[in-house]
Amino acid sequence: MIAVRIVIAAISFVIGVAGLVLPILPGWVFLGLAALMLFPQARLAQKALGKIEERFPRLGRAVRKVMES
Repeated sequence: MIAVRIVIAAISFVIGVAGLVLPILPGWVFLGLAALMLFPQARLAQKALGKIEERFPRLGRAVRKVMES
């Protein structure tokens, strides 16, 4: 499951960098997702995940499931 996290992080990072250049795509969202996948134990990642779970419970559960595997 670590390979899945790395693949998600890499794809999110590439999309995030493209989003920083393209005005249509919000790059910061994908860069944040990449950071969550690469550094799941960081305090900032846990805090961000808590906020995601408050606002979007289904998405938060899915992200937590991938991060814990």
